[in-house]
Amino acid sequence: MPTRRALTVSQRNDETLNGTATDNDTGLPHNLTGVTLEMVLKPSEAAEDDDPDAVTLSTGTGEITITSAAQGAYSVAIPDTALTDAGNRWYRVDAVAGSSRKTIIYGPLKVRDL
Repeated sequence: MPTRRALTVSQRNDETLNGTATDNDTGLPHNLTGVTLEMVLKPSEAAEDDDPDAVTLSTGTGEITITSAAQGAYSVAIPDTALTDAGNRWYRVDAVAGSSRKTIIYGPLKVRDL
């Protein structure tokens, strides 16, 4: 089961978020060896991933770095261009291995007006 966590970031700022993928049942970290991580920033929870206002960040495109695969640790660099408008949004982080996709964390994303 994925973890739900609210995040707050600042408008028009480059933001770095650090996270750890853990199993909610055991509390142990997910091993991220061999997976691709993707973070989708969406205008709302109901918005589709391919919504024109959605932004996808990934280990494949360089915005996400797995800092300790065995410990489930990762870092996401969100560029200021993805945070131009203040307001409430939604995000999700998925671990992708081959054709298997597993959401590890998701929730509301507040972009603070500065």
